Amino acid sequence: MKCLRRFTLATLAALSTLPASVPPAAAAVVTIAPNRDNSIFEDGPERSCAIGSLYCGQTGAFGVRRALIRFDVAGSIPPGSTITSVQVDISIEAAGPLAQATDVHTLHRLPSDWGETTSECFSGVGALAEAGDATWTHKRYDTDLWSQAGGDFAPTPSGSVGLPTSGVGTWISEPGLVADVQSWLDLPSGNFGWILIGNEAVARNARKFFSRDSAAPPSLRVEFTSPPVPPPAVPDGATGTPFVLSKLSPDGADLGVFWDGALCSGDLGHNLVYGTRAGFPAAPLGLYALGGSVCSLGASSPYVWSGSPDPAVLDPSTKLIWLLVLANDATTTEGSWGRNSLSQERNGPGLDGCSNQCGILDKSLANTCGNGF
Repeated sequence: MKCLRRFTLATLAALSTLPASVPPAAAAVVTIAPNRDNSIFEDGPERSCAIGSLYCGQTGAFGVRRALIRFDVAGSIPPGSTITSVQVDISIEAAGPLAQATDVHTLHRLPSDWGETTSECFSGVGALAEAGDATWTHKRYDTDLWSQAGGDFAPTPSGSVGLPTSGVGTWISEPGLVADVQSWLDLPSGNFGWILIGNEAVARNARKFFSRDSAAPPSLRVEFTSPPVPPPAVPDGATGTPFVLSKLSPDGADLGVFWDGALCSGDLGHNLVYGTRAGFPAAPLGLYALGGSVCSLGASSPYVWSGSPDPAVLDPSTKLIWLLVLANDATTTEGSWGRNSLSQERNGPGLDGCSNQCGILDKSLANTCGNGF
């Protein structure tokens, strides 16, 4: 018995006169601010900067600074999406006297978690770490050590760019950045962000960046394709017949909706909803109950749909609206034709098509509802 998918507002209807198909995926763009960032300081293994600017590069007398940054990808992008492009932007607050626009800065994926708590710094020397802050020696001060001082990170950079000495620096999309963001979407528990490493071979070229605590935080711009929404799977069982529709008024403002009472059995209540190819509303159009072998829509059969919308207005491209029967067992709402005598969910039209649907054509034409959706 195939598993019944829960009905959601994102469920899409199949086309009435075309072969059933999965609706195309939708392209989208989202820009995400960091949900965590911190700086670590080579000359201060007990120092951190959870609140304040970010620092990166070689200072010379005071050694190297590195920045840690994480974006909540899974909280901003639908699961199952495909990442197609990634861009990282960071605003430069200041730069050392020997900084050059050719100074390469790299983003490396972090394989383990790290901390940002409440240490607040006002300069490039950092501040005393609070419990749980990341430092040069600790993922979380002062109990959880990095395996190597300066942070554990993938040796191959995911992205690299020569950063300017002022303004905004941008890492344009690279396969490594795309792969990182995709993995963080697919496995949120493995998202520990990136470590930002500057040119550590030249003294006095370090940068100071605006952090997530500022008015110009770093940003992660992601282009993605949402997953196609498949039609709901229909369990095995006896095949029901479609709705039967009729015009109850000359202009089609009132429609009669008939149900196949002979195949209706069980004791669960059902809801009747309508919508377009883009989805269905949350509120049911009508409620009907199952009683023995008789299926009553509303108080009587047929169910009278008064003031039904004109499909040509609701969905001009296809001039179609849809009806859908939903089983309502008080705890979940499921796409369903009801249950047969073996307590099996019955199939809707089509082998793998959307269940329980009926396309209503433009009211200037005959209202139809057929098999094979």
